[in-house]
Amino acid sequence: MGELLWADVREWFDPADAPLHEGCVVGAGVGAWEAVAGMVREQGWAFEERGVTLAVWPAEGFQVNFFENVDGQDVLFDIHVGELQGQERVDLLAAFLRHVGWAFGRRVALAFEGVDPAVRPYLHYDPVADGFVLDREP
Repeated sequence: MGELLWADVREWFDPADAPLHEGCVVGAGVGAWEAVAGMVREQGWAFEERGVTLAVWPAEGFQVNFFENVDGQDVLFDIHVGELQGQERVDLLAAFLRHVGWAFGRRVALAFEGVDPAVRPYLHYDPVADGFVLDREP
């Protein structure tokens, strides 16, 4: 468990391969959607509401799309890895995942597009240990 390094995720972050990656916080609890909106406002991140999607910019050139979940228990989002090339940009992702993990006190998982991050993540952030875990090899 440790930091999130570009060298560890570079192969997964090829924008030509699969540019959108899915993220989740499983079991965030009732009112997760409202809690996301509160977290975004608290952090002072730019955002735009688009129906059941909340587009958020935790940093310039880094957009995260949160999606309202039907059961309201989980936090679902996606990222575009084309915006996260190099260690400096991966540091922005790490800071974002930390904020989400701390806000909900639960692990935050990432998976490739079309793969359920709750079931088959390639990495996750553990807020208890304050570290990143590679759940599979690149």
